[in-house]
Amino acid sequence: MRLSAILIATAGATLAHEDECCWCDPNTPKAARTIVGSDSQIYKLVFSDEFDDSNRNFANGHDTKWTALDIGDTSNKGAAFYLPEQAEVLEDKDFGVTSLRILTEAKNHTGDSPTGEKGIFMPYRSAMLQSWNKFCFTGGILEFRARLPRGGGYWPALWAFGNLGRAVYQNSNTGLWPWSYDECDPDLQLPPTDPPQRISACDDHDFTSEGLLPFQGRGATELDVLEGAVTNQGFGSYGVGSVQLSPGIPSYFRPPMFGFPTESGPGSWYSGLTFGPKGKPNNGWYGPPWGSECLTGCPDALSGGIVEIDNFDTKYWTYRMEWKVGPKGHIAWYYDGEFVWSMAGSSFGEYKICSEKPGSPTECMRTPKRQVPNEPMSLVINTAIGTWNGGASAIDNLHWPASFWVDYVRLWQHEVNKYCSINLCGDAVWQGGGALGGGGGAGLQ
Repeated sequence: MRLSAILIATAGATLAHEDECCWCDPNTPKAARTIVGSDSQIYKLVFSDEFDDSNRNFANGHDTKWTALDIGDTSNKGAAFYLPEQAEVLEDKDFGVTSLRILTEAKNHTGDSPTGEKGIFMPYRSAMLQSWNKFCFTGGILEFRARLPRGGGYWPALWAFGNLGRAVYQNSNTGLWPWSYDECDPDLQLPPTDPPQRISACDDHDFTSEGLLPFQGRGATELDVLEGAVTNQGFGSYGVGSVQLSPGIPSYFRPPMFGFPTESGPGSWYSGLTFGPKGKPNNGWYGPPWGSECLTGCPDALSGGIVEIDNFDTKYWTYRMEWKVGPKGHIAWYYDGEFVWSMAGSSFGEYKICSEKPGSPTECMRTPKRQVPNEPMSLVINTAIGTWNGGASAIDNLHWPASFWVDYVRLWQHEVNKYCSINLCGDAVWQGGGALGGGGGAGLQ
């Protein structure tokens, strides 16, 4: 399937001079135009949205930065229909802040699914905003400031998704999500129901006719800045940041479901994970169990977060993710300025386990090295009702409607890297920064 035409903006096309940023909201404070990363380097603002204009319309074709979906969320056992009218900019009067509000309500709706099915009934309404095929990026420091909805069953999320696919559009993601792999290795063994990599480093491509470089592995990676779970009482809540990663490592290393990783041996999980003073490793979901049905993909889910929080819904928090590509790169999460956890570039290396039996040859399971996600990724903001925070069964019907408030989103980069554009920044060309090519960030349709 051919890549749709899309423009990839360069540093030169984006920044006509030092102070200009065509993707930046003019209302972003000057003090926020630069930031210092954990590497002590200065990062410049390349994208921002302060959500100050109450006249915004996020329906398809109306906003230069975002598209609010008009589909039923059939992913992750979803129970909410996403509608543009559930997203608006207005004042959060209790806090005197003008913000984007994602409104989740106990009102049913019937319409289309992401896979084209008609007559899909959903008992709830909510919203999802995406920058898909408008703005995408690779690497940098991404920060949201937000106040979460209170109540079991709600799944507020701030995330980035590989622009080659499209979040919740399962057909576009099969075999792409969330592959971060650029090897052609015959030792790679996938779970029996895991779709093979759709754009593989083993495959030749004709750039002129397909828009893809030959022998290059690509995917639709996923990085979650925050997934929040606020209780019905508001206290004892938690929030996590995560990486979804394919191909996954051998099942020997996977911790038991709802158990913590072991110190060594079976269940020891990934190396190179570091946690802050309040950061906790995930002790629940590590990805679909080996052999289970996972038609879109069977990734590893690596998460870390903070627990026993009492004010996610009564205070605006900042949620920051620092993403540096390359073998010496890393991904790190900071909530309200405090380090939560990180995953080093070495974590993406080879994992192998071998067994020996008398009279039998040595047998090994091996996952070749993956890479720190290196794909152009678009932004996503939504509240779902699905398999998180107890799902629909946890809703007590005492917290309707549920409001997810987002004050701003800001992105800084040390080296401006890989935008996809609808020509907001003028004429644009592909800009380098690695071997990624073949249409760059254009989504598959």
